[in-house]
Amino acid sequence: MTDQGNKQAAKRNARPETTPEHVENPARPGLSRRAFVLGLGASAAFVAGGSLAACTPQTGAGTASTASPNANSNGTGNSPSASADAPDTIQAAAEKPADKQETKDADLVVVGSGIAGMSAAVEASRAGAKVIVLEKHTVTGGDSSICSGNFYCCGSKKQDELGYTDYGTPEEIAQFYFDQSDGDANMDICRLVAENGGEAMDWLVEMGCDFDKKPEEGATDRSMLSTTGGKGLVDTLIAEAEKNGVELMMETRAVEVIMDDGAATGVKARQGSTEYVINAKAVMLACGGFDGQDWSKELYAPGAVGWHTFSSPSNTGDGIELARQAGAMVLLKGGLSQIHLVGHEPLPLNDELSSLRMVNTGVFVTDLGYRCANESMTSQFDYFTPFVQSGRKKFFIICDSQLPEKRLELVKKGVEKAVVNTADTIEALAEEAGLPSYPLVKTVEKYNALCEAGEDADFHKKPEDLQALTQAPFYAIQITPNTNDSFGALAISTKAEVLDENRQPVPGLYAGGTLGNAELFYLRYAVSGASLCMGTVTGRIAAQSALEYARL
Repeated sequence: MTDQGNKQAAKRNARPETTPEHVENPARPGLSRRAFVLGLGASAAFVAGGSLAACTPQTGAGTASTASPNANSNGTGNSPSASADAPDTIQAAAEKPADKQETKDADLVVVGSGIAGMSAAVEASRAGAKVIVLEKHTVTGGDSSICSGNFYCCGSKKQDELGYTDYGTPEEIAQFYFDQSDGDANMDICRLVAENGGEAMDWLVEMGCDFDKKPEEGATDRSMLSTTGGKGLVDTLIAEAEKNGVELMMETRAVEVIMDDGAATGVKARQGSTEYVINAKAVMLACGGFDGQDWSKELYAPGAVGWHTFSSPSNTGDGIELARQAGAMVLLKGGLSQIHLVGHEPLPLNDELSSLRMVNTGVFVTDLGYRCANESMTSQFDYFTPFVQSGRKKFFIICDSQLPEKRLELVKKGVEKAVVNTADTIEALAEEAGLPSYPLVKTVEKYNALCEAGEDADFHKKPEDLQALTQAPFYAIQITPNTNDSFGALAISTKAEVLDENRQPVPGLYAGGTLGNAELFYLRYAVSGASLCMGTVTGRIAAQSALEYARL
């Protein structure tokens, strides 16, 4: 390990604790894309046409996420002061005067230390390349290190050894991804991830990682889980990379892709008051999404501003702006991976009350008392669209005492923890929950009438879930939406090349992981484990392509 690495090693151990579990989403109700675009995508489309400098939000529009720790305030991370006073963009970081400048040389410079970036670093260093990895945060791994470690694939040796062989074919998985995107995905990228996922898992296992089937009712044989979580996967990759001589520079933020005659030849970066010019034969961007701070969500997905987030606070769209400097095509779709939690000060996901967020027989309402969704949705990811379209930040599930015994026990525990309100009438419940009484009463009356008719003409809820709310006491389960990933960034090829506006490769520039997932996802997350699989696959392919380009 380098001296720089030794100085920073102690800062990599602490990680934010636990993370959302994604769930498979085999069926989703339809949605009006036009309605969604009118509610959110227009702002995102505007951003796609210009740079951050041209459309920076109003000062103080967003606040820092409270779900993860912030980096320090030396200009390399997402400091509390930066989030509160002004958006901490790469342009703002680049404009700060540097006290000194240093130059480094590498075959490949990787921006970001998550699963995609570290997979690229390991793949390239194993081939003998000199690799430098830049990480702007105080801890490594980004979202990869705070996720559960789900990995969705087929055909791995590990699955076969464990007897989990009912996983179908790569073509079936590719079609599944495409269908889950409502047809708004790149089928070539769907196939790329599906066809290489099993090999990617075996590659991780060969390094010492281990997996077993996801221990969840209904999980398919494609759904595997790292026995050491996402953090264990990233830590294993980092150990392998450093063994191979990779230099990992912490609290070092890339602020510019160096271009020479249309080709990427390195990056400029800031570490405190030092500017680094890192010359390289190829550049790989793997610096995550844009939902880590409110100011960046305002730029790329304004409908989610004010939501909590599980994501790393360092996810502020840096990769989008770095790639724009190189003339890259940006595919902003406005999508975010969303998970809703119980409580307006959300309880941890692993709390036993977390399951109350999916009470299908209840009524989902906004904090204005109006019904907002089809409560029969099979996945919590389906709630992203109605949540955004409602324009609200707080929600409730209204239910009565006609619940299964175990579920009712949890509801009562929720009352004790002050995340569930209760009363003997809907009017009194509204007062207890801080909801407007008249709209809530009328919402419940309308819903009960639909239940009596046996058909939900408003939201098309499953008939078997239509249960009138008539038995006191009544309950209001507090719900808060959270983000844990973002969709929409760079167009990439099947060689993980960053593409320009004509969908031609930008020479020497590669991307993977979340930065390339606009080609795989649309508005909502397809299935638990798709992101780690895609990150590993695209990271390895980016390194292979970069080595081929550099003739190494």
